[in-house]
Amino acid sequence: MTSEDRERFDNLIAWLINYCFDHQIGVVYNKFLPPTAKSKSYNYPSDLVVVNGNWYPETEIPFIFAHEIGHTIENTPIFNRLAYLGRQKGEYSANVFAINLLAQYCFENDIWFNSIFDFAKAFGIPHDKWYILVDLQKIN
Repeated sequence: MTSEDRERFDNLIAWLINYCFDHQIGVVYNKFLPPTAKSKSYNYPSDLVVVNGNWYPETEIPFIFAHEIGHTIENTPIFNRLAYLGRQKGEYSANVFAINLLAQYCFENDIWFNSIFDFAKAFGIPHDKWYILVDLQKIN
């Protein structure tokens, strides 16, 4: 990452941490986990997001972080294991939440992209989730 990319990345992570604090969600941003350890979210005994800051590829961390916030806000941290309706309902809704949260960050920081796919690349949205961007574009 260039120093400019690192600054943008760090600003986004700080914004997501502040979003959590504003919504009474605890955050553990751990940079010492193995690069394959999954991030998690919890609602009991209190709302908490645990983010692997050492995840590889690093570019996916903002989307993963926003996704885990989505589980916490929507009270679905374990729902993804309980329901399957063609797409995992809890996972899909957390992905939609994450995309909308990242779009809110862009709006608040006057960041614009030429296409939804440029947006997806900028925030590390994995290719297998890009269909959600297309779904959301059809709705709006």
